[in-house]
Amino acid sequence: MFKFSFNFVREICGFDIKEEEIFKILNLQGFEVDEKIRKGDDTVVTIEVKANRPDMLSHLGIAREICAFKGKPIPCVPKPGLKLSANNFPFNVEIAPEISKRFVLVLIDGIDNSVKTPDYIKKTLENLGINSVNAVVDITNYVMLKYGQPMHTYDVNKISGHTIKVEKQSKDCSILTLGDVPAKLQSGYITISDEKEILCAAGIIGTDKAIVKENTNCVMIESACFDEISVRLASRKMKISTPSSFRFERGIDITQCFNVAGICAEMIAEICGGKIRDTAFEFYPEKKTKEFIDVRVPRVNLLLGTSIKKEQIVEYLEKYDFSCTDKNADEISVEFPDYRLDVKKEVDLIEEIARIHGYDNISPTMPTIQVDYKRNEIWENMDKLREIFVGLGFYEVITYSFIPQNFMNMFSITQNDRLYSDLILENPINKEYALMRPTLAYSLISSLAYNYSMNNTNLALFELGRTYFKDKKDSRTGFKTGYKEKETFGFIFSGKRMEKGWGVNNDIKYSYYDLLNYIDIIFKNFAQGFKLERNNYKFFENLSGYNIIIDGTVVGLLGELNKKIINKVPNAKLIKTPLFYCEIYVEALKEKNKKLKFESKYPFLVRTYNFLVKKDISSEKIEEIISESSPLIQDIEVKDIYIDKNMSEDEHSILYEIKYCSSESTLTSEQIEEIESKFINNLASNLNVVLKA
Repeated sequence: MFKFSFNFVREICGFDIKEEEIFKILNLQGFEVDEKIRKGDDTVVTIEVKANRPDMLSHLGIAREICAFKGKPIPCVPKPGLKLSANNFPFNVEIAPEISKRFVLVLIDGIDNSVKTPDYIKKTLENLGINSVNAVVDITNYVMLKYGQPMHTYDVNKISGHTIKVEKQSKDCSILTLGDVPAKLQSGYITISDEKEILCAAGIIGTDKAIVKENTNCVMIESACFDEISVRLASRKMKISTPSSFRFERGIDITQCFNVAGICAEMIAEICGGKIRDTAFEFYPEKKTKEFIDVRVPRVNLLLGTSIKKEQIVEYLEKYDFSCTDKNADEISVEFPDYRLDVKKEVDLIEEIARIHGYDNISPTMPTIQVDYKRNEIWENMDKLREIFVGLGFYEVITYSFIPQNFMNMFSITQNDRLYSDLILENPINKEYALMRPTLAYSLISSLAYNYSMNNTNLALFELGRTYFKDKKDSRTGFKTGYKEKETFGFIFSGKRMEKGWGVNNDIKYSYYDLLNYIDIIFKNFAQGFKLERNNYKFFENLSGYNIIIDGTVVGLLGELNKKIINKVPNAKLIKTPLFYCEIYVEALKEKNKKLKFESKYPFLVRTYNFLVKKDISSEKIEEIISESSPLIQDIEVKDIYIDKNMSEDEHSILYEIKYCSSESTLTSEQIEEIESKFINNLASNLNVVLKA
């Protein structure tokens, strides 16, 4: 935002214009009028100025815009009678090109700073929120408001050793700014110093060391162009924003530093008396050269959707102080004003043409874009999973991607484990949550625990989110970023799946078999096969943790969560029932064509088998051996698992129901017995699984 005086702008324009007309012009040109306050016979106006238009942070800049719009002569910065003679300058000035692009010093002797500031200057400053200090300082601020060039004044008699050093601080230090306000300067900040002390934080604020007061009789004016980024960073860290820093950090017109310093010196000499020395100093190692940009007329009309002719484009640009030269039939070479720091490319000029032409004069048309449809299989799979689990009664949650930094220790995950990660955020919003999650487990456990703390129990939750790992190559993009992200699907449940009520005599609690059933539902919907292979993660209860395998690759995990470890999560102690968890990498799910199953006209033959099995042998291996025994086996289902007093601690009994059927004839007992004999013998020899009598 920038405040300006209506009377001041009208004076610079040089012609009479009404307030409402100025407001209309500024709004049309993209500088929205935000506020208008009447102060005496003047109006103070606040407009929105984008960061790329620093030329509008002065009354001259606003007057230029108005004059251009009205087709009037555009006002410029007048050239003063000031002359350079740097060789005879009485101060030793030390400066480096990377610190300041241009640096001007002007001396005025014999001034009388006790004179009163002229009323028109004082009134303008007060209306715009700048306190009147003394004549010299007020004139400097007035000239800055008019031309946009910040300046600083020094009492020459207070500068030690006839030395001015413009340098970057080599170490941190403290200073007292104007009004004895302490401030800290960090290493790397640009400062202006004499032989002994710091005179000013360059482009931001001065110190009390060489402050200009009413008894000052010799003044040095500094007008410079500092590095924008350095000023912006220093201003932010010091938490000091001044009219000077506001302009420097956005950029100023380097070509006018000398002229504005001369104008300011002449005003001081005129109002306060004194004489301007002929020995002004200027540091300007790389003079700004004229710059040109080529504009293609067809390109202008293509981007804007217009049919503006070449002659019209030239008229528009020259009206706004650009110089145009024909390059060929469809191309113009454009020289832009030095104060237009926002113009760097052809597209910037096209934007300027659109602004001058008038956005309201450009007919809105929908662009025609032809794009090839690329199927995103991962997104489609995520939608399908969401649909399945919402149908199963789950609730979707969305959580942050970062989890406690000590998660690995909390869940007893070692560096050799697949889920290990040390991706720590450099600037976390909370120091406790600085690890990019390699699994959704903590996020879902935390969500479930929070719901339990709100007395919202018996829940089934799922999340579709990303997990993060270090890797040489991102599996999705193929670029060597050093990291990879995986779209992951995770679900968790605990408590009662169904409470007793009408038609249900007892509560039905979630169990491990529900976990296996949900996994089976997922892969049946994608017509994929999978295997389970035991893992050794300690955050799962003993013998309950399994990796999910597809084509030999681990694509997920499942199991009953270990209560002792899970209780480390806030509020998790409130969960008294077993917790079951599973997660799968979405990219591993590849939907395949489902095979149609034709029912035989011949009847099924169903038999049950009770096997004595070691607990470390998975049912999957048993079912695999049974199914390979004959194509006549249509279905295998676990009906029960139990333990009795006659079994050892490492054994249990599994009851299987097997369906036999043929599409050619009714099966006989002899055929079934032959198949039975085959898989019973294979189970005994391969897995030491025996059929109980």
